[in-house]
Amino acid sequence: MRRTFIRLAATLAMIPVALLAHHSFTAEYDGTKPMDLVGVISKVDQQNPHGFFYLTVPSASPGGRETKWALETPGPNQLVRTGFNEIYQQMIVNKEKVSVRAYPARDGSKRAFAETLTRADGRTVLTISVGGVSGAVGRAAPANSAITVDGVAVPQPDTGGRGGAGGRGQAGGAAPQGGARQ
Repeated sequence: MRRTFIRLAATLAMIPVALLAHHSFTAEYDGTKPMDLVGVISKVDQQNPHGFFYLTVPSASPGGRETKWALETPGPNQLVRTGFNEIYQQMIVNKEKVSVRAYPARDGSKRAFAETLTRADGRTVLTISVGGVSGAVGRAAPANSAITVDGVAVPQPDTGGRGGAGGRGQAGGAAPQGGARQ
């Protein structure tokens, strides 16, 4: 009886921690202020429940400092379905300049939630999450239309249940910076 009471008390004590660990999109990001960032992906950190990729954005003014943005994504399993895993490593190696549609953090930090990523060719778009201001931002993109070239969906290879590249510690593996949640 005593062990049951201790287990129950421990379980109840963990509930507030679990609730604080995962915030809603609208609590952290401003869905009414979409922004476009152009830069180079420096690393990707895929972890649950959300991953991050880091974008180095050059200064708009001559002699200015570059800015590093932490762009939040859905979890790694959802990114596998969008095709992001198969592509991001070559973008990092090639230092490919990309454009990201994102929604800024409400706290003013250099953090945002990524919605789409347009590759350097200007034609290839990866839909990372869907929703925009409709309130569904952060949901994974449907697998069949995650990558488009000139608006036409590109079929993704079946990974056979394997996540491919990624996971904690892959392509940089550092914890999110700039006050990002873990």
